[in-house]
Amino acid sequence: NKLDVSSGEITPHIMWCSRFLRWKHPELPVMLAKRLKDLGYNFRLDMFGSGEELEATEKLAKELMVEDLVSFCRNMPNDEILEQMRTHEIFLFTSDRNEGWGAVLNESMANGCAVVASNLIGSVPFLIEDGVNGCIFKSGNIDDLMVKVKFLLDNPAKRIEIAKNAICTMRTIWSPANAARQFLSLSSTLLTGNMREAPVSGPCSKAE
Repeated sequence: NKLDVSSGEITPHIMWCSRFLRWKHPELPVMLAKRLKDLGYNFRLDMFGSGEELEATEKLAKELMVEDLVSFCRNMPNDEILEQMRTHEIFLFTSDRNEGWGAVLNESMANGCAVVASNLIGSVPFLIEDGVNGCIFKSGNIDDLMVKVKFLLDNPAKRIEIAKNAICTMRTIWSPANAARQFLSLSSTLLTGNMREAPVSGPCSKAE
């Protein structure tokens, strides 16, 4: 069980899943793998998806000599992707401000990944409390990405705590049932004009 610190885990598995496009920054996980390898970390990086930057990313992995640690897994049906999330400890979400909400963040958190996500992704400031239920890095900054992932690898108990908190966030605050309740609350607020009763966080709350 990846959420059990006593399970004797040997090799942490890192996951990236997206279209291989420039603004998704698939080069960042490969550059990260190089740095981690040079420091002697034991890990595996699995990258799922396809797209116009796939060939260039595979070439980069060869140039940086991390082919032994990085696997390019191509596309899979969504139910299989969710299963992969359940078997990976860390999920990387590296898009820049061109990403909209980014539903993969909801999915990876709900399936028990400790997520490291770019600060410019639409859903990140709403779903992630940095260091509590996920980690946020400065978009495009490989140094900051390295710091956050290295922290999770160095502190497996904290990584598991973050993953469990992520599950809790998605099952309570961002669950469909709570979204429905808060939609009704917002509707009532708009009809009565009593803004003090509007949801203060989660679905239907005010976006800062």
